[in-house]
Amino acid sequence: MPRLSRLLRFLPALLVALACTAPAAAADVARGQSLYNSICATCHNPGGNPGPDPIKKGAGAPSLIALALRTVVEMSPLETTLTATDVDDLAAYLALRFNVTPVPQTAVAVEYYHQAFDHFFVTAIADEITKLDNGTFAGWQRTGQHFDVYAGGTVGASPVCRFFSTAFGAKSSHFYTASPSECEIVKSNPSWTFEGEVFWVVTPNEDGTCAAGHMPVYRLYNNGMGEAPNHRLTVNSGLQAEMQTMGWIPEGYGIGVTMCAPAPAPE
Repeated sequence: MPRLSRLLRFLPALLVALACTAPAAAADVARGQSLYNSICATCHNPGGNPGPDPIKKGAGAPSLIALALRTVVEMSPLETTLTATDVDDLAAYLALRFNVTPVPQTAVAVEYYHQAFDHFFVTAIADEITKLDNGTFAGWQRTGQHFDVYAGGTVGASPVCRFFSTAFGAKSSHFYTASPSECEIVKSNPSWTFEGEVFWVVTPNEDGTCAAGHMPVYRLYNNGMGEAPNHRLTVNSGLQAEMQTMGWIPEGYGIGVTMCAPAPAPE
């Protein structure tokens, strides 16, 4: 009983954060339920109740589940056996079990320009942004353009594949796609290295429109100018039109919409 009471005192705090933390897009709710019933239900109620008054507390924040694994003595043995995927699946199950709608976390994708290469590059990875800003990656400057992306997966969002190529000499190049089929095609190209899924977006409709609460991200291709491919992503329709007058080719759905970014909240 003391073991159970200590866990129950911790769990209400564990349940608070889902309102600001989204489970991963690939989270498997059924697997999360199975994990919960085989592992967590040893101390908590089978069927999904991890503590008193869970519905009014919220449920399923992956970050706090991870915190519990580190700080609750009875749970610490699980820290080395549960993977990040396990934690995401558990969180997704708890969110569904208690009918909690998560608010997806977003990050800012910042655009840079390399004058010598005449190349554009965008990243939402904090470490890369720091190194680009402090000159560790030399030659890159912010353009002032940026757009929001999902920092973690959310319902209805798709991961964005990022590729890197050094097949063009000093002018290395990156390529982004939210299309699963396009991602698989580029993976099969030996000139490109798959770097991973770097952020999440919503895919556009076939006519290039975006779901409510989202804005179009245009992708433009430099058509190999400068003897190296380069793509630019922008949410600025005026900038898209300007780039086309310079010989850049729109790619994507409709007028060249390749993904849909979460629209900024109104001020």
